[in-house]
Amino acid sequence: MTTSTSKAAAPAESRRSRLGLVAVGLLAALGAAGFGILAAHAGQTPGIVPQTVAYDITDTSVEINYTVAKGKGDDVRCTVDAYDTKFVVLAQKEVSVPPGTSGAKGTETLQTPRRATGARIRDCRKV
Repeated sequence: MTTSTSKAAAPAESRRSRLGLVAVGLLAALGAAGFGILAAHAGQTPGIVPQTVAYDITDTSVEINYTVAKGKGDDVRCTVDAYDTKFVVLAQKEVSVPPGTSGAKGTETLQTPRRATGARIRDCRKV
C-alpha cells in the first residue's frame, strides 16, 4: 500500500509579510525623497534666486558679477562677499534690488586685505 501526500500550499502569512515589507519600503522611499527636496531648499527665501555669474580676483580686490531674480514688487537685499581658502570672509557688501523690476544684474568690486580665492552672492531676503 502506498500513500501519497500533496505539497502543502505556501502559507498566506508569507505573502502578507512580503506585501507589508514592500509597503514599508515605499513609505521609506517617499519619506527620503521628501526630506531630500526639503534639504535642497533649506535656507532659501522662496521666490528669490541669486546667482554668481563670474568673478575676477587680483591680489587685493575681487570684482563679482551677479544676477538676482525676484518678484516684481519685492524689495530685496543680498550680501556679496569674497572669501579665502578656509571660507573666511575677507570683504563683504550689502546690495539691494529695488521693487519695480523682476530682477537685476550687477557688478561690485570688493577690496580685500589679501588675495581671495572666491566670491559669491548670498543671504538674499525681502525687506
